[in-house]
Amino acid sequence: MKLIVQPSDVAMSEPVVMLNRDDCLQLGVGPTDRILITSVRSIVTSIVTTDNEVGKGSIGMPAYVLERCGATDGGLVDVVYSPMPESVKSIRKKINGNTLNGEEIGSIVEDIMEGNLAEKEILAFVSAFNVNNATISEIAQLTRSMASTGIMVDFGTMPVMDFHSLGGVPGNKITPIVVSIVASEGLLIPKMSSRAISSACGTSDFVDTFCDVELDREQLMSAIKRANGVFACGNEDYAPVGRKIIRAERPMGIDPRPTMLASIMSKKVAIGTTHLLIDIPMGEGSKIPDIATARDYAKDLTELGTLLGIHVECGVSRADEPIGHMIGPILEAKECIEVLERGDGDPEVVDKACSMAGILLEMAGEQDGKERALKILGSGAAHRKFLEIVEAQNGDPGLRSEHLVPGSFVKDVHAKRTGFVQYIDNAGMVAIAKGAGAPSDLGAGLEMLHKKGDRVEEGDVLFRIYAENQAKLDRAVESARSRRPMYVQDTPVQDSGPMMLERIPSKKLLDLIRFARSTK
Repeated sequence: MKLIVQPSDVAMSEPVVMLNRDDCLQLGVGPTDRILITSVRSIVTSIVTTDNEVGKGSIGMPAYVLERCGATDGGLVDVVYSPMPESVKSIRKKINGNTLNGEEIGSIVEDIMEGNLAEKEILAFVSAFNVNNATISEIAQLTRSMASTGIMVDFGTMPVMDFHSLGGVPGNKITPIVVSIVASEGLLIPKMSSRAISSACGTSDFVDTFCDVELDREQLMSAIKRANGVFACGNEDYAPVGRKIIRAERPMGIDPRPTMLASIMSKKVAIGTTHLLIDIPMGEGSKIPDIATARDYAKDLTELGTLLGIHVECGVSRADEPIGHMIGPILEAKECIEVLERGDGDPEVVDKACSMAGILLEMAGEQDGKERALKILGSGAAHRKFLEIVEAQNGDPGLRSEHLVPGSFVKDVHAKRTGFVQYIDNAGMVAIAKGAGAPSDLGAGLEMLHKKGDRVEEGDVLFRIYAENQAKLDRAVESARSRRPMYVQDTPVQDSGPMMLERIPSKKLLDLIRFARSTK
């Protein structure tokens, strides 16, 4: 049946449309049924029946349903009854605590991708996968199925290195440095990063200030051929079903570990990764609060990698305060590029970047990876490779850090007493930077003039807020006043130590090491 689109202001937690009762009778559907609406794209929705709100021959569609199927006000859409997909039986099976096979998981993923499942059914699947403790084998099957929903890349060579951070710590601007160091050694490293979801800046947000990050398959292959590395955005070309799953999770504010791991690893499978290092930032206020949780994540990730044929190692890093001194797109880009230009710079940024790059180099056969990474950075080779990658991604090969200028509306926040900085609240700093407009306003963010352990005098500037207009600067200042993002008191603070806390190799590698030792 073809119906005329009529915008509706109905607000529900899942896709719902309004149909006239007469049209429902003709379609043979009722309030407990679902319909498939097709315009540019297809979407499955629930129904609200009405006699008056929507006339016969029309369909009342909320804005978010219009957007998802690509329909327009007054346009025509095809509407048919949508039977319950067979995959719902598999979802029920998982809800009852049973294990799913690859065919069952593949069917669920296919129906999610095709729009055959309502969001409540996707959420039921995600929740059951979490509550009933999905096995690593099930997660591996889900990962492969998710990867198959988008394009798959074959670079025609091995190894293919990659790096990923679980996130949760602001100012984590090391990705372009890591990629540049590794690529300068002739290794392929097609790094796919994300934009911020709840933070003040994702890697793609700050890289986007100096070169293109949205690369299609051909552009990705071209950039890799020219420069060995990219810092691109993991867009919807790769494992696109992941976006649909995240969209279903978001209203409930959940991010279950099984689907999170599958989402991460599906993109790695899609681009043919063979060697993967995962950064697990750990510390108070981060996603990973303690070493036990970090090791538990590392165990799942390395075992999942083994099943997928990927050599996965994990590096647990310190996340008790922001990394470096800058938060926000342009500010983080400046600090990152300054390190590459100088071959040195903020100790935390250099230490973490070279520790991570060093592990990747060792995974490729280098004996002392961190020492080699420091030499590459200090020699200027990493900076030269960085500019090659920037040019390959349509950026300026003459890029300099001073070319990037933050917002012109500035406010300093001063210390109210003399003493030592006891801690910096990650969440508080993120809230202030977001209040200033980050990440959508590229020039917004903040600069920390002091870090944990620094001695400050009363009246010293603790941090500086940047914004692109006065209203957002005022909002950020008010956010700073309502929080205690930096705490100063008389007690000296011990140095926090190195950024890398623990390296966790894959279980397969550990088994090989144990076997070698047992045969001596």
